[in-house]
Amino acid sequence: MESLKSIWNNMSDMSKSLIKILLGIVCGLLALFMVVLIVRLFRGGTDNYTKIENTMKKAAEKYYKDNKGELPEIGEEATVTTEALANGEYMKPLSDFVKKNMTCSGNVTVVNNNRDYTYIPYLDCEGDYTTKVLADTIISSNPLVDEGSGLYLDEEDNYIFRGEYVNNYVTFAELTWRVLKVEADGTVRLFLTTPVKKHKNSTWDDRYNTERESNVGINDYSVSRVREKLNIIYNDDSVFSEEEKALIKPQILCVGARSEDSTDLSDVEECSDTVEGDYLGLLQVNEYLQVSIDENCDSTLNHSCSNYNFLADIGKSYWTITPVAEDTYHNYRISKYPFVARTTSTSNLMFTINITGKTTITDGDGSKENPYVINGKKAKK
Repeated sequence: MESLKSIWNNMSDMSKSLIKILLGIVCGLLALFMVVLIVRLFRGGTDNYTKIENTMKKAAEKYYKDNKGELPEIGEEATVTTEALANGEYMKPLSDFVKKNMTCSGNVTVVNNNRDYTYIPYLDCEGDYTTKVLADTIISSNPLVDEGSGLYLDEEDNYIFRGEYVNNYVTFAELTWRVLKVEADGTVRLFLTTPVKKHKNSTWDDRYNTERESNVGINDYSVSRVREKLNIIYNDDSVFSEEEKALIKPQILCVGARSEDSTDLSDVEECSDTVEGDYLGLLQVNEYLQVSIDENCDSTLNHSCSNYNFLADIGKSYWTITPVAEDTYHNYRISKYPFVARTTSTSNLMFTINITGKTTITDGDGSKENPYVINGKKAKK
């Protein structure tokens, strides 16, 4: 058998050159692979941090299994630190999972929104990695403003989006939403921008009304058909998975009536009556009015309120939760701006939800083209 040296000597110069080039490429790829491997080993890498978060989550599940008395009630949250988990020997200290001299801290929040517990880990490693959570990301990515479109801080420490062009898009349950506000306790309030196809339209109510002595409906949300329909949607497993339902918080819905000529843009009229415990609701009229930054928006039915208002550009007519104060069978609908409609008429159900602000996001910057993505599921086209 010819030796390798003889084979090499008998090759043409061109063949030798090609082999040298191929060997160079292979060596380059091996070197690149080694660099990436070393970086991952010594810097951790996102995959490593994800593994740490999963370890934290499993440790918290074991902790609360042994300490059931510390679990939160429905609608509440509880938090355990990684330090407490390590002290209880539910996991190793975070220092054992990262490179030497790196300082990390973390905690796991357990949420009880639907008689089911959801565990949400949060990890912070010296600026090298921080878990992205919805409420904090919204606030840090949108500088506060006191004029024009953007994020405003109200007197009750709620962060509210106002104006026309704002980066407040979210994908959740494969549906597209707009962030209305981040409440003082971190709860994020979302408004659906595209109705669920199989539950698209509904009357507000069609019951017998004693005032009119006819089936013209009753504009009392607590007994309305639209409330029944929203409960059906919430319990439809094809709309929300159990995992997604666990992130949705029960709401205190403001269902008070608003006067047609009211000049009070606050929620005083709407919140004069409330319904508690529902998971889906509808937009309050005052929420629509407050989004507009037009100085002429000064009353319930003023068409100027559709100016500089991201809720005016949804492209569909939709119900609000707010009854008209002047009678018992009209409610407010929105089609560019609020108008008075019979409860027996039909409109889209664009509902609201409140979710825990500690929900992690996997992608996005809040823009229309790149919404914040929850649970890794992008919106259906």
